[in-house]
Amino acid sequence: MLRVLSLVVGMGLFLFAGVASADERKEAVVEMMNAAVAHYEEVGQEQAFKDFSVRGSEFNHGEYYIFATDLTTHENIFHGVNPKLIGKNLEKLKDTDGKPFVLEMREVAQSSGEGWVDYKWTHPETKKVAQKHSYVKRTGNVYFGIGYFD
Repeated sequence: MLRVLSLVVGMGLFLFAGVASADERKEAVVEMMNAAVAHYEEVGQEQAFKDFSVRGSEFNHGEYYIFATDLTTHENIFHGVNPKLIGKNLEKLKDTDGKPFVLEMREVAQSSGEGWVDYKWTHPETKKVAQKHSYVKRTGNVYFGIGYFD
């Protein structure tokens, strides 16, 4: 828990102020992901998803939120800012440039277990489509994603 608290404080110092470099933002996303996966593995899916949905928490603040997909059913099983996506198979979803980014996320999760996927997505605060960089990581039959916007 101390590691998560340090992550929140560290992210707050530069992310909320909007002064973080791309490398700092990537590092913060990877740290957030590692904390989220560890929490998921420790407390289980039901409790983790409850915790991930608390806005303003270490797992859900501003543009930084978690989403999760089941690799067996290919359904979105959690989304930190848009619960309407839960239960939907999003694999055919494409960004505004026609990129099948959800399919790419699944491929990354299944092949290497983790990695980055770039695509266009609606920013949760500005409501405008922007370039997003999401880090995906697999644990068991689930992959998680967390990203940041340019």
